[in-house]
Amino acid sequence: MRVSRSAVLLVTPLVTLLVTLLVASTAFAADAAASAAAGTTTIEPRATAIAAGIAHVTGLAISPLLVLVAVGWGEFARLGGFDAAQLPLHANPWVLIPCSVVLALALLKKVASPAIPLPIRKLLDAAEYLQAKLSALVAAGLLLPTIVASMAAAAGSGDDAAVQAAGFTSGWLLYAWLVPAVIAVFFAVWVTFHVIDALVVLSPFALVDALLVSLRASVLIVLALALAISPMLALVLCVPIVLLSFVISGWCVRLDLFALCVAGDVLFARQRKVRPGVGAFRGFLAARGLGAPIRTMGHAEPCEGGVRFAYHPLFVLPKRTLVIAAESPAVVRGVVWPTIVDDGARRALVSLAPRYRGHEAVVAARFSAQLRDGLLRRSWKTLRDAFESLLAGGEATTVE
Repeated sequence: MRVSRSAVLLVTPLVTLLVTLLVASTAFAADAAASAAAGTTTIEPRATAIAAGIAHVTGLAISPLLVLVAVGWGEFARLGGFDAAQLPLHANPWVLIPCSVVLALALLKKVASPAIPLPIRKLLDAAEYLQAKLSALVAAGLLLPTIVASMAAAAGSGDDAAVQAAGFTSGWLLYAWLVPAVIAVFFAVWVTFHVIDALVVLSPFALVDALLVSLRASVLIVLALALAISPMLALVLCVPIVLLSFVISGWCVRLDLFALCVAGDVLFARQRKVRPGVGAFRGFLAARGLGAPIRTMGHAEPCEGGVRFAYHPLFVLPKRTLVIAAESPAVVRGVVWPTIVDDGARRALVSLAPRYRGHEAVVAARFSAQLRDGLLRRSWKTLRDAFESLLAGGEATTVE
């Protein structure tokens, strides 16, 4: 069975995070058992500690880099700063300073975004989008083991201490379900809120970008205030966020893959040489009701009466092929990517990857389609022509 590169890109960080959590949580558990045997551990009430752990996982998933920097510097100050005998890795200045610099640059870019020209802004958006993925993996690897260990200590606080300290039975069973549960919650919430970064990559409007970023910041601030008041109140707010994230995570993953393709093509200036009559085109379904969920990733090629679209359900299942009818096909030149549309039905069919931008004429010839500009390109050309005619008129007046 052939596994697509997209499936590898999606699964590899999860496997890496799972292994990291298992190894790191085991080390934290050993330290907690040693502390319990020495009588130096004070365990919070079970419900409060578990509620706080769920709130921390949810907040970390909403904005991983920001939460890592905030928690890390707070822990750094609480333990005595540079005078501390030992600092955990997430509170180590060698980790926090580079993360803080990256966070500061990202915030500066968000503030200055409206003044940055669109082509440069899209490059920066793509770079920030890829940075957000890497930051999420780093932040989760540094903080989630601590959160898991604290939740496990609270969940197992009612068991016999000698059993916990001496054996793997109760401890391993506890971690066997707790680690996958925490990863599932983190991934569902993260991929849901990471859609904001994806939409920023796809949106050409700086105002929309600012509203999306403000929405995420507002949710994080409300959750932090609730956690400061009471962990149980924070839990009440986290439950609908987590449930909604599980419900819409499939749509979010498909949109994220589309944004990943766009960001990679834009940032690395990928250009696919299109040869007439050869090969299929990487694309994403651009509308509902075409036989698969919107933003499903696959390959499009012309066929009798329309477009043939082939894809792998869940990335690894056997290939499935859709035949999409198109009465009057057209290829629309977009600002970032071209789109195959059906002018007869007045709906978009397939959004092609940005790597085909500049080759729209060849694509249109392959699909026997008309070629036209999209709304934004037409508007920009109208403004440019008006400006050029204004300058030409001013020069003519000067000559006379």
